[in-house]
Amino acid sequence: MEISEHEKQWLTNQGAEMLATLGVKKHNSVIDFGCGKGRYTIPLSQVVGENGNVLAVEHNSDEVAVLCERVALFGRQGSIRILNSKDVRLPSVDDGTIDSVFAFDVLQHVENWEIFFKSVCRVLRPCGSINVYPAVIPHPGVVDIELLVSTMNKVGLQNCSRRCFTMMHDKDMVNDEVYTFSLSN
Repeated sequence: MEISEHEKQWLTNQGAEMLATLGVKKHNSVIDFGCGKGRYTIPLSQVVGENGNVLAVEHNSDEVAVLCERVALFGRQGSIRILNSKDVRLPSVDDGTIDSVFAFDVLQHVENWEIFFKSVCRVLRPCGSINVYPAVIPHPGVVDIELLVSTMNKVGLQNCSRRCFTMMHDKDMVNDEVYTFSLSN
């Protein structure tokens, strides 16, 4: 398995720093929905530590195979559980057990956002959040930000913040925005 130098830096250091800035803490339980090869799964596991939990959800079997190799390579087996599924209802996750959900560069592949976001609301703890990276840089499958915000508000998630980061997108580092929404009180 070949990993570029900047991706290795991301997976061993920079990614964890960014995710901690987004509020992920030691011992948290998080979901990386549409995790692909684990470019965020591995750093999430570093932040939550051995007593935290990362549920990595991915439907592409080839991506899951690479993720499994990376989990072993980076020694993160203890805190990561991999689910090969594209079920946006998150049926294997108990209600109110998740601190954060990450939907990075995946919404363009989700057919029904409302069902997905209602499921996110179901699994989040009362102070939980969802972090969305819509990949607004030129990208196939554009995510309509206004539709994103209105759909989130419709299901009870409020827009808390929008921040720009230097982050991993596919094999490159890019400057782009992450949107964070939390449950309404």
